[in-house]
Amino acid sequence: MLTPLHARQWDLQKAAHLLNRAGFGGTPDEIKAFCDMGFDKAVRSVLEGPDDSVQFPKPAWAQPQNLLEMRQQNATLPPDQKKQMQQQLQRQYRQEDIDLVNWWMQRMRYTTNPFREKMTLFWHGHFATSVEKVRESYLMWLQNETLREHAYGNFGLMVKAISRDPAMLIWLDTRQSQINHPNENFAREVMELFTLGIGNYTENDVQQAARAFTGYRMNPQDETFRYAPLQHDEGQKTFLGRTGAFTGDDVMDIILEQPACAAFIARKLWTFYAYDQPDPDLVRALAAEFRGTAYEIRPLMNTIFRSEEFYSPDAVRTQIKSPVQWVVQTSKILGTGLPGPQVTLNALRQLGQVPFAPPNVKGWDGGRSWITTSTLLYRYNMANFAVGTGPLQVDRIRRVANTDNKGPGQNSFQVQNFQVPDLNVVIPGQVRGDPHRLIAYLCFRLYQDPLTAHDTATFVKYVTDHGPNPDETTLRQLLHLMMSTPQYQLT
Repeated sequence: MLTPLHARQWDLQKAAHLLNRAGFGGTPDEIKAFCDMGFDKAVRSVLEGPDDSVQFPKPAWAQPQNLLEMRQQNATLPPDQKKQMQQQLQRQYRQEDIDLVNWWMQRMRYTTNPFREKMTLFWHGHFATSVEKVRESYLMWLQNETLREHAYGNFGLMVKAISRDPAMLIWLDTRQSQINHPNENFAREVMELFTLGIGNYTENDVQQAARAFTGYRMNPQDETFRYAPLQHDEGQKTFLGRTGAFTGDDVMDIILEQPACAAFIARKLWTFYAYDQPDPDLVRALAAEFRGTAYEIRPLMNTIFRSEEFYSPDAVRTQIKSPVQWVVQTSKILGTGLPGPQVTLNALRQLGQVPFAPPNVKGWDGGRSWITTSTLLYRYNMANFAVGTGPLQVDRIRRVANTDNKGPGQNSFQVQNFQVPDLNVVIPGQVRGDPHRLIAYLCFRLYQDPLTAHDTATFVKYVTDHGPNPDETTLRQLLHLMMSTPQYQLT
């Protein structure tokens, strides 16, 4: 069993740790207010955040298409017009892709329920689906909403919903599965990557499950799930030791009965939120609780967030920020909006994590894979830009930045200057006169932890070398210097 954290152990560092891992961090004032709630109320506030969906209306283009009508119209066009229409559609999809990434990044930045968005990000990496094959941004938006709906609900309901998700039907070819030629892609990945893990099923189980998922289709008139009974294999199937005329839902229910399923998901959740390589006894305890609640996700996360192990030295300041975490958390820490949609997309691409475009069906590897020579250099360059001293400053970005810096719900692509940090907010005047106090304050804002004496002395020397009253340029350069450290890459 996990050891519950005692309320007396709750402090600023633990409050910051919970805000970082359950969401996207906070400012010193937000951390202090969160800490002052007390341990029990703070955890409950994370798990029971408000539904802020009304603040983030779906993009105007996020509507189903009548694919049947489009195909019929396209068939009547001469070749040159058909090519022109296809090119126009591709341009439209590319613009919608940019807008979709911006829509979700804005939601992660400004949400009042960061736990739900962080959970949605976890499940997006778990049920990794890419717009590169799906093509339609609407279907990717729809899947994102499905993941958000089930983010901390019941895992069994979520995995069944994903089996019917139109984007997933395209991504893993279920919609092309025929009764006489069942496609095995989804059947394999649902066990290998989504529920059980390698070694807990056989090739025969894959083949039998594929038969169970025949008949799953997408309605071409409104892009909804459609079950085609004449294309479903109604024969007897033997799957994971059970025999019957199983449907896709039956297969899911049998999978959920396997102890390996609870252990697989519990381990992935712990790794995402706490640290790599959890002890087998810890995983067994989490898996037992998960199965005991019939795969309810919120009670499991409640146990994790209330455990001593979650706040242990193995967990604190050991996890490398993902690119999405880095961008959103940096914006929150510095009190700025996000860059324009195209700049944000380009940055995420350079950093190695573009939402809605995972590299493969396994999703992002995460962990140490986030850091390479090139991605680390780009993080440092982005920090330079974010604090307002780098080569991507206002005049270089003006063509593509937009009104999303004003707050949530902005989906237009108008010209707008990038909002550099307000130093009066980021570095209050009362801490600037004493270099040691200044560095201590910035350590908490940027790292949420004190530095070693050596590192502290390095930053203090930097400040004192620039005189007793650091000017704005010195303070911005100091921010960049402190953000270009290994400590800032961790959360």
